[in-house]
Amino acid sequence: MKRLNATLNQTSAWKAMLRESQRRIEVDLHEVERVIELARRTPGLADYEEELPKLSIFFQVATEYYQQRDPDGLTGLVEFWERYREVVIQRYTAVTPVELRAADKVVRDIFRRFLTGVPNENFAYSPDATPLVYGGEGGLGAYFTHPPGWNRPFAIINLPHTAFDNVWQWLALPHETGHDTYATVNGFASELENTLKKRMRDAVRNGEVTIPDVDVDLNSFGVPHRIRYSGEEFLAAVWKAWANEAQADIVGLLSCGGAAAVTLQQIIGFRSEDVWELFRTESGIGDGPEVHPTSYVRNALNIAALRLIGDGHNSLANEIEERFRSLRPQTQHITWLLADTVVVARVPVDEMVHSAEIAAEVLVSGSFPSLGSKSYRDLGDFTASDQAIVDTMTDSLVAGDPTFAQVDNATPRHALAATIFAFEKDPSKASMINQTFKHFV
Repeated sequence: MKRLNATLNQTSAWKAMLRESQRRIEVDLHEVERVIELARRTPGLADYEEELPKLSIFFQVATEYYQQRDPDGLTGLVEFWERYREVVIQRYTAVTPVELRAADKVVRDIFRRFLTGVPNENFAYSPDATPLVYGGEGGLGAYFTHPPGWNRPFAIINLPHTAFDNVWQWLALPHETGHDTYATVNGFASELENTLKKRMRDAVRNGEVTIPDVDVDLNSFGVPHRIRYSGEEFLAAVWKAWANEAQADIVGLLSCGGAAAVTLQQIIGFRSEDVWELFRTESGIGDGPEVHPTSYVRNALNIAALRLIGDGHNSLANEIEERFRSLRPQTQHITWLLADTVVVARVPVDEMVHSAEIAAEVLVSGSFPSLGSKSYRDLGDFTASDQAIVDTMTDSLVAGDPTFAQVDNATPRHALAATIFAFEKDPSKASMINQTFKHFV
């Protein structure tokens, strides 16, 4: 069964689709700005009456702590308060209430699904934390979350206003929810980073992957620093830096299946170049890769992970890979650049793709003590049955059927996954897909 629109594998068709998506964004932004002023006095907090007192208590206790013990920390607390305040105001004024309600259902489904299976109750959020979506600023890349701490009663996940009329791009929400679940389990971040580092070192030492050494002297550019890595140290440093973003992609795949990978291609593209950064340390100057995996490698990671989830996803993985091969740059190397001009490292594409396949095995199937010796797949799998639910929803969604989400065993994450396949099936029905999903999920 073909699920992806093969005509979009052509560069011209792909670019035309992205232009149309951008046009819809501009129209929606204008609409949001008009609605805000009209909705100032509309109540809309009934669903959160239990959580709001917790929010008040949290900020009272946290403020007293910082005032007495860490005055410098008040700045960060104020920044968090401003975002929480906006979340409350958006619901109080009923600004885009349909979008916020639908998005809340999606992140709540994913957030609780993953944390329910973790036996360690020592979370950075309060155990019964409620995830909420913030209709925030920024363009299509402005999806982000706020790190947990202090037993906060709400997890805040940003969904830019620019995406409110592009529900197929809401598949970034499972990824952002993955950042929250990752950060809230104490000790997990260091476990995963160290596991990836060790696995990549072993891969180079054992000859599974061949990575050239890196040696770039920046003194000739007026910077008193030399970037030096052996091949194994370089690959370990790269995947350690990429751990958080890579695992969030896996949460997306295990929540929504291949739909997450399809949407990711729209958001990140297929670039083979990436950024290498300099930063100050206590001892001088440090360096490292940008934290998001290179787009080219990230596509390979997601395709490999989708295949690992189960044989039932291979046909869709083949279609996603076909699009990747059609639209990726014709290059032999993944390249890291400093200040857009200085080549820090150039690694053969095949070697980096193979490292992504190795990383996918760690991320999907590796077990971790902080997760109760469970893997991500143990916490929340996406089976062939899940995809069948999504496929059933897709057909109804394209037809504009308001009962599309009323399928046995279906949850909001299934409904979200169906939006991208509905769009692929008939792009001309984008407006109807948007409206049907948001109003009837």
